[in-house]
Amino acid sequence: MRRLSALALFVAVAPIAHAHAGERTHYLDLVNRAHDRIVSVAAAPAGGTSWKELLHGGTLAGGGDTATVQLASDQCLHDVKVEFANGRRALYPALDLCRHRGLRIQPLPSRETKAVVAAQRDTGAGVLPRED
Repeated sequence: MRRLSALALFVAVAPIAHAHAGERTHYLDLVNRAHDRIVSVAAAPAGGTSWKELLHGGTLAGGGDTATVQLASDQCLHDVKVEFANGRRALYPALDLCRHRGLRIQPLPSRETKAVVAAQRDTGAGVLPRED
């Protein structure tokens, strides 16, 4: 009887241990607060180059459109790259998808104010995304 109980316990625990050893599914709630439509959102492990598309052909209208996307990964920190319909791109570096579920995509600064934003970013005062 003891062997049967031990075997039943092992069979019950084995799938749970295997599920934690592989990739996790991270969910990311995107909110497009920018003015332009978003045509692509991709993520890669922080500092990595293997980008995975998250919108899969969908778009997010400007002014508040939302979507929830998922990413299978065993990493928590990811760089998120956003491309707008007008061709501009933004990079949100090192997002912790294990601790935070949402990303509010802000309007990019006008090209005239890029120098001011870059100076603020150097001092740590900037909160806008980096244009890619």
